[in-house]
Amino acid sequence: MVDTMKAVQLIAPRKTILAELKKPQVPVDGLLLKTRCVSICSTDISFFEGHLFPSEYPVVLGHEYLGEVVELGAEFDHPTIKVGDRVVYWGQTDFGGFAEYRTLRPIFSGEVKEDVFWADRNFSDDYRAAAVKIPDDLDDLQASFIEPVTGALRSILANPPKIGDKVLIMGTGPIGIIAGSVIKRLLAPNSVVSVDANPQRNAHAVEHFTERAYLPDELIDEVPENTFDYVFDALPTVKVEDEQKDPRRVAMRKLKPKGKYVLYGASQEMQKFDTWLMLAKGINIVASPFDVSAFPMHHSANVIQAAMQMLRAGIVDGRKLLSTVHSFQDYDGLIEIFENYRGTTDLKTIVDFRAA
Repeated sequence: MVDTMKAVQLIAPRKTILAELKKPQVPVDGLLLKTRCVSICSTDISFFEGHLFPSEYPVVLGHEYLGEVVELGAEFDHPTIKVGDRVVYWGQTDFGGFAEYRTLRPIFSGEVKEDVFWADRNFSDDYRAAAVKIPDDLDDLQASFIEPVTGALRSILANPPKIGDKVLIMGTGPIGIIAGSVIKRLLAPNSVVSVDANPQRNAHAVEHFTERAYLPDELIDEVPENTFDYVFDALPTVKVEDEQKDPRRVAMRKLKPKGKYVLYGASQEMQKFDTWLMLAKGINIVASPFDVSAFPMHHSANVIQAAMQMLRAGIVDGRKLLSTVHSFQDYDGLIEIFENYRGTTDLKTIVDFRAA
């Protein structure tokens, strides 16, 4: 039996290697998974670029993960999970996916388990992860989108717009499109519009959910202040020369007094918020915590189950989210995707391990 595996390791910002690592041992109460597909997330790119950083290097990136169960731990006790099943997880960890195997200590919907520890990124984490078994009617490529749908859904369910709200989605990359699709189809808003500097991604947003996709200058010039009740911020790290055109400042100007501003995207590189507008308007800035003392992992286990059903029902259109499938065997091409990600017009790129 082969006891090694290939993995893409980040050894420093913008520096990667294709490493030969020891295949992990199955946890006594968990699973060993053989990787099938991993979708590239902007979080992976933020780590690659150095806007986010791990506790120590090297680290294996990738977390929008679909794996096949190849071994059960001796004390794993879930009655319906068996070798050959496909599993997707959502955990606080941002790491471990771009490898041929990984381990998982899952929590499934309806279970209440925890193994909490203090992470050095300033929150309480859980060694367990929310997980869901994939049914036969959901193919591998769509199933790998369950993780980002779970992330967006955790934020929206904990901080929903009110019925009849006017909603602005900031950033029409995959998370913005997922969030806009869920809000538009399930939560009865008055309207949902979006803003992004990438015209092609605006076109994707129109196809998926938005009633109007603004370029940043159009939002500034055409939309009156105090228009929106609710803003969902799915932007990456933002740097602008003209601070009056900073998209977060612009969104706060367009938000009504006492409006809700939901922060989804984050960076360990400091970002600017206009404290005067926050105070003057009484803007309610909220986010769903990673900290499991405030949002337990067994709650996320219920959310991931709902996220899977949204993909199955077409509330989030996984087929339209998919832009590119890239073989894990093409390491150089994968790193090129990382290097050029910020300029892409694509939505989701999936790294396919199945040929291996």
